[in-house]
Amino acid sequence: MLGQSEASVVRALGQPKSRTDRDSDYLPVRLTYPGITVLLDEQGVGGLISTDKRFCTPAGVCPGIPLATAKQIYGPAWVTEIVEGSPVGYVYGDGCWLEFSLESGNVQTIELACSP
Repeated sequence: MLGQSEASVVRALGQPKSRTDRDSDYLPVRLTYPGITVLLDEQGVGGLISTDKRFCTPAGVCPGIPLATAKQIYGPAWVTEIVEGSPVGYVYGDGCWLEFSLESGNVQTIELACSP
């Protein structure tokens, strides 16, 4: 889905529950669907936020999965940092990264973002 146009996203997922234009240069358009939010700009999709186990990473990490399982899947690529007092997991790649919010020992949300 990365790089796809807004029209392609709507063709694939249907009309969003909401469409928001934020006052930001970085991915100002937000298309909200049940379980997933798509972030894009004029160049296409540059980010995704998953809150539902139907929307997982290609490696198979989904919201709700135990933290230990996510760490096992990503191995040494997994980095845990404390952000505003809460643990956050990261996996960095070529210009993109995965950010995992964690709660009660489980992955709560997954955000995929890429550098502009």
